[in-house]
Amino acid sequence: MDGAIVMLEQLADGVGSNPTLNITHNTKTLLLAKRAEAVAARDNYELSKQSIRIVRQALERSRLKSRALIMLSRETLKPNLGDEFNENWMILGYDGSLATAVEVNDVALQAEKFKNFFTANPTLEVASKDVTAAKFDELHEALVEGRKAVNDKDTELTQMGLARDAKFEELRKRIRFTIDELSGILDPFDPRWKSFGLNIPGAQETPDVPEGVQVVLIGPNAAATKWGASARADYYRVWLKVHGLDTEPRAVGSPADLDFTIENLPTASQVDIMISALNNGGESALSEPITITTH
Repeated sequence: MDGAIVMLEQLADGVGSNPTLNITHNTKTLLLAKRAEAVAARDNYELSKQSIRIVRQALERSRLKSRALIMLSRETLKPNLGDEFNENWMILGYDGSLATAVEVNDVALQAEKFKNFFTANPTLEVASKDVTAAKFDELHEALVEGRKAVNDKDTELTQMGLARDAKFEELRKRIRFTIDELSGILDPFDPRWKSFGLNIPGAQETPDVPEGVQVVLIGPNAAATKWGASARADYYRVWLKVHGLDTEPRAVGSPADLDFTIENLPTASQVDIMISALNNGGESALSEPITITTH
């Protein structure tokens, strides 16, 4: 998505930089407007993600508070209902053990049962510890409202995601429409393609870096060099760098064959030899240097 935003921006810049092309269907104003719509849809989705994180955190706090009060209330009720599970505990949502509910929905149900129990048995409340029907009612409501907030935000996030995807699909189509319009105006080899952030369609893909480079001294100041063929290469360039003399590699030949003889090397010097491959699409990176020492 970020790549599509950048590409559309570059296309818009290219349209603005080439007014003489008379691009009518994909104007700079239109392209920037489509970009702005996509950016807004993306940002709305990210904001919605942040919002749902906030309400989920709030719901988790309510869950933890409710569980803590349920466990505290369970301990205060043991003298009346028993230290171990029995039928007396079933009214409070326990079944087979005195393990407290964990999941939000289960905790909410159990909190409501504690509220109802203390409403019916107010003499068992311990107000100093918030073990009351009123407190359980408050916590139950917080769980219900928190769950609703999460569900609402989850729905909103899904909607925002669909809206974002739709805007980016429009963006991709607009990119394709713009390239199609340019194809009807520009020659495949026109260098102005690059002002739109695009490769020149008629140019070949840059060749691979030459491999298998070998260098052998054939005299005090000469070296024979050969290498393997590079995919898509039309010709090659031989580079050398003399240690202590050259700060950067310099080209010394551009053969079409896979070998080259380098002459007039400086005496008693270390020399790095490198090869690059070229076609009308550009030049590859240099091969790893092979170092030789002249006599």
